[in-house]
Amino acid sequence: MIDFVGRRRIYAIVSLLMIVPSLIGLAIWQFEAGLDFAGGLETEVRFLGDTDREDVIQALDAIEDVPVGTDFSVSEGEGGSFVVTGSISPPSLDDAFALTDLLGSTLGASLPASISLDLDVEESQVRSEFWFPGNVTQDEVRAALETVGLGGARIQATADSAFRLRVEQPADGDLERLRQRINESLRSEIGRIEVLQSSSVSGTLSVEIARDAGVALAVAAVAILIYISLAFRRLPNPVLYGSAAIVALLHDITIVAGAFAIGGQVAGLEVNAMFVTALLAIIGYSVNDTIVVFDRIRENLLLDPREDFRRVVNAAITQSLGRSLNTSITVVLALLALLLIGGVTIRPFVVVLFIGTVAGTYSSIAVASQIVFLWQDGTLPRLLRRGGERRVVRRVERRV
Repeated sequence: MIDFVGRRRIYAIVSLLMIVPSLIGLAIWQFEAGLDFAGGLETEVRFLGDTDREDVIQALDAIEDVPVGTDFSVSEGEGGSFVVTGSISPPSLDDAFALTDLLGSTLGASLPASISLDLDVEESQVRSEFWFPGNVTQDEVRAALETVGLGGARIQATADSAFRLRVEQPADGDLERLRQRINESLRSEIGRIEVLQSSSVSGTLSVEIARDAGVALAVAAVAILIYISLAFRRLPNPVLYGSAAIVALLHDITIVAGAFAIGGQVAGLEVNAMFVTALLAIIGYSVNDTIVVFDRIRENLLLDPREDFRRVVNAAITQSLGRSLNTSITVVLALLALLLIGGVTIRPFVVVLFIGTVAGTYSSIAVASQIVFLWQDGTLPRLLRRGGERRVVRRVERRV
């Protein structure tokens, strides 16, 4: 059996090494507020190249070795794309696949930077969708926005020639007019654009969202304290277990919040409604892991109430360690895959879950369980009594 309790000083040092930088980051930088909490306009645009429908038709007309009976048609798709349809007569699956390869190689060589979006092959028809991105840099986008006084906008590249723009709410509060100014400046200064998505939040609504988020976190903490206290009511001092779980939660939340405060300066991580959603999920995960350890403590105590409490805690952690590590590693691997291949939109959500999962697994062993032991051992009560005695002595000295 591993002596986890004997390593509590090491756990305290490790926790301090994580919490102190987090608190410093929160004190110096605070959070990089996202659209939900800061208010303003967020829009994602894609810049299109100069290729038009006539260019695509000319490229198709220049194709050689086209199967006999093949007829092409070109139509405009969504998001500035073009749909090329090739009808084959008589139907032949081999001719369809050959035509597919021919379309891709010809359009890729004849037209600049063609990207295939969709492909559908049948015996009598081949349908392929292409779009042609413009060659635009982030500096060019910023220069275009500066012409209308929006040089302070946050600009983030999301895909080929696609950018997400964040602009604070204007003084007049007219977000629709702001959206029009952005689109007009980009079209006039750079070229054709396609608006992929656009959303806006007023300053009043952002304040309400921030307030509701704080209330949700507070209600969750109180509910957890009550639930755990009731669940462990058969043990002496059941409120202790709920309080230890809350301290572990504060430990995890501080680490996540500090990581986002520092990450906001280093990597532009923003705090938005998804951040709060992920934080609530982490609270549930961390408490679940903590309750597993506490449940083993309860079972061991009920089996032998006279057993040394140090051995009880060590046995409980050892018995639940395999389950906790297996669950956490599985979750972390899935989150790591999302972090590497997922989109920019869900990245803050995944980062919170990733950090919170690791911190929650650690705090169940190194924080919550150790607090329960230190209280039952009498260490924490003695420290609290000493602190109270010192305050009383100082007050008496001042009166004299």
